[in-house]
Amino acid sequence: MTDFDQVVSPLGADAFLRDYWLKDFVHIPGQAGRFTNLLSWSELNAILEQHRLTPPRLKLYRDGHPLDPVHYLTPAMFGVPRLDAGGLAVSLAQGATLILDDVQELAPRVRELMHMFQDVLHTDAFANLYAGWHTQKAFDLHWDAQEAVVIQLCGRKRWRVYRPIRPHPLKNDIEPAPQPTGAPVWDGIMTDGDTLYIPRGWWHEAFPLDEPSLHLTISLTPPTALDYLGWVTSQLRHHEELRASLPIDHDAAQAQAAILARLVVDTLRTASVIDFLSEWDANIRPSPHIRLPAMAYEQFSDITDISRVRLASLHRLAFTRQGETYAFPAAGRLWRVAEPLHPALASLQNNKDATVAQLAAMLADTAAKRDLIKSLGVLARAGVVLVTQG
Repeated sequence: MTDFDQVVSPLGADAFLRDYWLKDFVHIPGQAGRFTNLLSWSELNAILEQHRLTPPRLKLYRDGHPLDPVHYLTPAMFGVPRLDAGGLAVSLAQGATLILDDVQELAPRVRELMHMFQDVLHTDAFANLYAGWHTQKAFDLHWDAQEAVVIQLCGRKRWRVYRPIRPHPLKNDIEPAPQPTGAPVWDGIMTDGDTLYIPRGWWHEAFPLDEPSLHLTISLTPPTALDYLGWVTSQLRHHEELRASLPIDHDAAQAQAAILARLVVDTLRTASVIDFLSEWDANIRPSPHIRLPAMAYEQFSDITDISRVRLASLHRLAFTRQGETYAFPAAGRLWRVAEPLHPALASLQNNKDATVAQLAAMLADTAAKRDLIKSLGVLARAGVVLVTQG
């Protein structure tokens, strides 16, 4: 699966983004088996057998409560706790749901799916796996502080979804979001191949149907207006008036507050929300790309047309124009590059590499290729980009 359209088919990406994303709930029936290759039962078995997984990464829930790990982990007297296969089997037979967080770090095809979500929705994405067998639900009626896309890998599960009374609630809000009192907007069954989108703040609960069920919940955290205001505030640090402590004298404090209000208004007028979104996109959680043993040699090797380059620890580079140069933060410092190099460097990604020849083809001035190769070499030595040969 390499196309976001496939995840929301037959609705389609354009219709999903236009009519539902950040706006409304939608259930999208899909063809059975279309998500089977993302993560199978046998792959889950291998993950549980081969990795040391303990709470909070792996946990069991039943009827809205977490199970004490003593029921499914080996005792401390046996050294570092590990999964106790017997205790796990008993707990699951008694109706517990198994939950594995950040499963994209353990399942390569799920990681590729997260890359797809990041590129299309320009925000971070992580996936939690839910495995259920009997009729006890994992969680009681609740809402999530992030956007959620549910993908049913196999089996069935019943869902109830309720419209929020308090729109767009926050994780640490100034008042609690009241529980819904009316009927659900959807009470239905997710089957193998279905997709469910639940916006932030929409109440929901899920019920196993006494059969094996496996689904992914993909959590997405697009920026809020409050995030933008926080970013604007951070731009004000160069003003002496904002770094100063407020005086005890009330008249002096009010005078300083008036100055602060003017500075904030002026900054809001000039601060570009596009620059903020670009910086947000740049700092989406990247995936580490490890290529041993070759990377220990290739990282400092000569860069040629066939060298392949990708960003190491940023999703993208966030550029701001400064006169005739472009600046971007990376690896703890601010870098500046000449304007002709901007198109090539702006195309760098963490999720996909490109050859130097492909990057050079984006340059309007072919003479700038030598500068591009030199800049990539400097960035490689600083760990901003990863280099592989051929």
